[in-house]
Amino acid sequence: MLNVFIENQLAGNLFKSDLEHGVFYFGYDSQCPLQNAVSLTMPVVSDPYPYDYKHQLHPIFDMNLPEGDLRRFLRNQFSKAVPNFDDLAFLKIIGQHQIGRLRFNSMDKNPVSVPAQSVKELIVYDGAEGLFESLLNRYAVYSGISGVQPKVMIRDSDDSDINRITHRDATHIVKAWNPSEYPQLAANEYFCMRAALHAKLEVPNFELSDNGKFLIIERFDLGTDSDNYLGFEDFCVLNGKSSELRYESSYENITKRIKAFVSPEQVSVALESFFKILALSSAVKNGDAHLKNFGILYANTESSVRLSPAYDIVTTTPYIRDDLIALTLGGTKAWPKEKALVKFARQHCNMTDSHAKELMGEVAEGMVKASYEMVDYIRHNDFFKNVGEAMLGEWDKGLSLSIMAENRSTHSTTQSNAAR
Repeated sequence: MLNVFIENQLAGNLFKSDLEHGVFYFGYDSQCPLQNAVSLTMPVVSDPYPYDYKHQLHPIFDMNLPEGDLRRFLRNQFSKAVPNFDDLAFLKIIGQHQIGRLRFNSMDKNPVSVPAQSVKELIVYDGAEGLFESLLNRYAVYSGISGVQPKVMIRDSDDSDINRITHRDATHIVKAWNPSEYPQLAANEYFCMRAALHAKLEVPNFELSDNGKFLIIERFDLGTDSDNYLGFEDFCVLNGKSSELRYESSYENITKRIKAFVSPEQVSVALESFFKILALSSAVKNGDAHLKNFGILYANTESSVRLSPAYDIVTTTPYIRDDLIALTLGGTKAWPKEKALVKFARQHCNMTDSHAKELMGEVAEGMVKASYEMVDYIRHNDFFKNVGEAMLGEWDKGLSLSIMAENRSTHSTTQSNAAR
């Protein structure tokens, strides 16, 4: 059994059934207040919530389970010592350190602070190989975060903001990349996020290390109080799906969930932001804009709910040549063109055609500005040349397929400059 806490207050208990094979239950503590519901999809009630999909945990508890290299590392480290190693066992290991406001403790187990690490040192580090392996050994047990990209969560020792330095938990996410699978992925994501920033989308603070090895991102779920974290739920959770079903939905469905869960006064802004992220993902050829790469934030389940900042945007086609968009739009996973995007905005995002085109123009402008930055980075960092030039080519194709084509000539110039 695991105790589930919110801001050091017991919310309830998560446990595996002794009678029903592979079924997990979550039951609220009798004293749990309504605002401490573990999820917007699971309000405080007296009866426990069962979940029996493929022996997996409820979506809100499954959301942050480690994947990829992090999952393999933790399994190798602990599987011998932990019998019947399942998802509940993973939560026992990393459950005190999660994205969002939920924390998990075994009975009578006290929380442990995340060790401090200087973000500035990571940015300028130019030593021998193996730094990420060292970070993985040190921070894997403090990294309740999903995604197949190699990553850990750290607590920055340089943060002078009194509201941040006193956090017991992690303040930043450090992403690396596997050179045999996705070379230069950190810089790839960095320039996609620069495009999002220039397109006037809300994004977390992020930096690329000087050697291109790490993308370091400040957590956007940090609250303003010393030990307070915002509630976060991705759209797998809001659809009642486990993480493995992240590609089984549509962008139309996401707009429905925004309208259902985001506070009424925030819906219009949320739909605009979502549309711009979709337009950007289409233009930069991000085939990974799935349900887990959109989320919502709130202080508690009785407070205002808003769309989270944009995150996890990458150009995937340099690695997967014939990649498609992650979810369906208009019943297809083909990359959407201008007509399809404008129709989607009109029918599902409550926008006029002219406003949709205006937002797409902002996306185009953001991409062009980020392209110039990418060209300059390629000039000074030859190791990024192959991936960078491939990205510029893909961005040019993406711009040419939409209303953003008016900026294509400018973007093509940056591509030519990069080639030279």
